[in-house]
Amino acid sequence: MATMGFIQSSKETATQTPSSILVEETFTHSIAFGQTGCGKTTSFIYPNLQKRLELGHGILLYDYKGKEHLSVKYLAEQIGRLDDVVEVGKPWGENINIIQNMDEDELDKFFDNILKHGDDNKYWQNSAKSLGQSILKVLKAIEVFSNAMCLVEKNFLATNKEIRAKEFSFPTQRTLSSMLKVCKTFEDLENFIKSLESLTRKTQNIIDSSIQKILARKKSNIKLYKNKYKTILSAHTKLTSIIDDTKDALDSFGEKSNENLTQNIMGSLTAPLLSLSQSLYFNENEFDIVKALGEGKIIILNTEALSTAAVESLNNVIMYELSKRTKNSNIHPVSIFIDEVQRVVSKSTDFPIDVFREAKVDLFLATQNSALLKDKLKDEKYNALMGNLTSKYYFLNTNNEDLDSINELALLEPFEYISSQDDYSNIQTATPIFMDLKEKLDIEYMYQQKLNVLNNYLYQFKSMKLILKHDSRLYQDNKVIAVNINTQKERILESLTKSNIEYLENEVVRLFKKNKLDMEIDEFDEEFDDELASILAS
Repeated sequence: MATMGFIQSSKETATQTPSSILVEETFTHSIAFGQTGCGKTTSFIYPNLQKRLELGHGILLYDYKGKEHLSVKYLAEQIGRLDDVVEVGKPWGENINIIQNMDEDELDKFFDNILKHGDDNKYWQNSAKSLGQSILKVLKAIEVFSNAMCLVEKNFLATNKEIRAKEFSFPTQRTLSSMLKVCKTFEDLENFIKSLESLTRKTQNIIDSSIQKILARKKSNIKLYKNKYKTILSAHTKLTSIIDDTKDALDSFGEKSNENLTQNIMGSLTAPLLSLSQSLYFNENEFDIVKALGEGKIIILNTEALSTAAVESLNNVIMYELSKRTKNSNIHPVSIFIDEVQRVVSKSTDFPIDVFREAKVDLFLATQNSALLKDKLKDEKYNALMGNLTSKYYFLNTNNEDLDSINELALLEPFEYISSQDDYSNIQTATPIFMDLKEKLDIEYMYQQKLNVLNNYLYQFKSMKLILKHDSRLYQDNKVIAVNINTQKERILESLTKSNIEYLENEVVRLFKKNKLDMEIDEFDEEFDDELASILAS
């Protein structure tokens, strides 16, 4: 069980009885400042996370350190909500398309964030942005058409990952990965542009072919398809229009352009996006974070594989989409927890806090000091944000904060704080929540067992009490970190599935038979299994 720590203060001004810092459910937002080790996570983030879980809120939490997911799952399990937990950014989590909900304006901000070259290099930034926007407009129109085709051919997207037209295979989903496929080489980009006219004919042929299939069915009720084909024809008309609208912009990068110049522009576009585009976690239209939050899910966003600029952009889109919930009549409340908030925001960040109250979205922010936040947001946006946060808490900090208070932050003890609730006049002591690591690992084991994580990623140890700790760099090399939950020892192991193991076993048997070694295969298998099982037992 979570242990509630009671820290008494010797200061005369301190409240004598510690209590939890719990923000009222008024959707008016809060922030905590304090240096590392002051207790802001255990006594501000955790108690409010626990309370909002109890209230049934949808939860979004950014996990920068790769370990906060353990605490979230622990608290969720205590309340009976472990099944609501969804991780994004891990092999056994859900995959999202980071640009799925970005409109043209959001994409513009995204590219500005990602492609920054400084004021002296705006040409390359603007040219790269123009190329990226033009390609994504076409890919979006192809995606809309492909989704429309699913109305009459349910498995259209599953069987048509690409649409081949003339010299190019066009991706049917708009992702960063598909955009970089277009820009892989100058020849790829050239073929993409040259094949656009053929794409309009090919997609028309796809429509005609689907109609012929329906007409060939003797018992087809053609009237049922009328509205579906209206949607398909509308999507096709839009695709044709988009191709016409982007023709001039794209032609400037095509076969008649200066190849060296275009390649430099392509490099400016693709280089900052390469690692992000190669990550499956952020290039699949499988999971919608905002929709899931509205259904009361607990979303843990692992940002290890994301650059700061990418996290900022994703956060902007999530905030924007949540702000549109005011149009709905029945809204499920959502609480967002962002520790180290300076990693998520920039001067381009727009917190639509003025509408969040109506949208039933509450923000819980934390950072080390105001200087870090000011540096990212700049004065005007920092002041606007602070003006919209009703509750502010200041913990131990050697950095001077501009507060009208007789209390000095540098003299506070861990878990002591002053608050805007009483104009920073009294030092109070918070009740932190501590969690036992062994118990957290036990719950993580339960969670991973439900997802068959060992079966899918470390099959050779499927019967052992292990959990996997994700590391994106290791995973690229097909390796995972295995943790023995009893000893808490860690080992880096090669990730193997059941089919991998069976293949290796068959190959070993084949090699031994081939070399005619006098060794019983059953005996070898037994020794082999014993050796595997002993690796983590020591």
